[in-house]
Amino acid sequence: MHGVVRDAPGRALDQPGNAQSLTADAHTLYMRTVKRCALAAGRDMSDRRSTYACDRSAVRSASARPSARQLAAIRTVVNWYFETHFRRPLDPGVTQMFSDSTRVGAFAADPQALAAGRGDALFRALIVAVMFQRRQDKQVTRILRGISAKDARELTSPRALTRLADNCGCRHARTTGGLRVDCDLTKHPETRLGICGANPTIACAPKRHTVLLKRYGHFGKVPTSAALLLREAGAQDLTSLLERAGATAQGKTAKSRALVGALSGAWRVSEKIASMFLSAVFNPDYASGAQRREDIDWRHFVVIDSNVDLFLQSIGYRGLWTYTARRDFLRQASRMTRLTAFRHDVQRDNPRIVQQAMYLFMSAANRRAISYDCAHSPGACVRCPMVLKRRCPVRQTRSIAPRRKRAQW
Repeated sequence: MHGVVRDAPGRALDQPGNAQSLTADAHTLYMRTVKRCALAAGRDMSDRRSTYACDRSAVRSASARPSARQLAAIRTVVNWYFETHFRRPLDPGVTQMFSDSTRVGAFAADPQALAAGRGDALFRALIVAVMFQRRQDKQVTRILRGISAKDARELTSPRALTRLADNCGCRHARTTGGLRVDCDLTKHPETRLGICGANPTIACAPKRHTVLLKRYGHFGKVPTSAALLLREAGAQDLTSLLERAGATAQGKTAKSRALVGALSGAWRVSEKIASMFLSAVFNPDYASGAQRREDIDWRHFVVIDSNVDLFLQSIGYRGLWTYTARRDFLRQASRMTRLTAFRHDVQRDNPRIVQQAMYLFMSAANRRAISYDCAHSPGACVRCPMVLKRRCPVRQTRSIAPRRKRAQW
């Protein structure tokens, strides 16, 4: 397992597959499966590798299966998404966003180059994807639009970034390991300029980039680490890295995991961010016109965030709060939903669509910012199915309009 392990939605544990991460209902099944695995294989459970292998098996077995009631809620929110947002201009986090200059400014990739899988376009999309974490989407897009074309070219050019790293007087900025372990980049609490304790007098590129990106102090490492990742892998560009990543893996799912793992070597690229980027590149219902890779399992790339967790909580999800378990639940839900019952022009089974429906429905900030969302339509809440109305974060009983100033008498 490679996901974040939780004992409840919100509190992360350090170790993957830890039994403490299970809900009360899943714990018994987890322990039973670990013991059954050990007995069947004749494994010595004092051996760390045997324990880990059985632990993975237990986690898969303890993954919850969607109930009929949960599937009803999921199908309803998928139908809402298809009717309201799917393939419309402002659907956040999907392929078209990465080519939309009105949202990501000078970072927008050429749509034909992105569909063709060209390395420069993919690198642009990756840098943009990393920005979308722990901040509202509208705040991130505002930051991206505020960066000049000249600075955006530097931030998205592996050649320029590696040249800056090589010419830097700080040795920590020349390798991904140095950036990850030794670089203590942060921001000055008052000036908001990039500073560090390792080499405070050196004006390096990450210090300048952290100011441009307007995120956490250490965020300035992102572009340089991504460029160095390519060089250290011996890859000419991101296209080459993705081709090499799964070359030795056996099976489609293993290759997909290898792609996620390869990208996760860059600073701040988590499984969620890697999945967001890879789904934008390979998911056939979002990456229209893109070249298909038959050797990978594109359904593996599901983007799970706090909004998806909110929906899962609302329908009584009782499985593990690991990334793997939640993805497995969504994949089962997608297989059982049959998306072609709603639209004929999509894949029958696409967990990324199911996940996107949950995410966008629960994202109050995004829905308030999208003018065609049903929250802005008079009377929409009256017509809304009760299964959604009970969960809706922007239902019209909670006003989405700015408050008017009270008249002064």
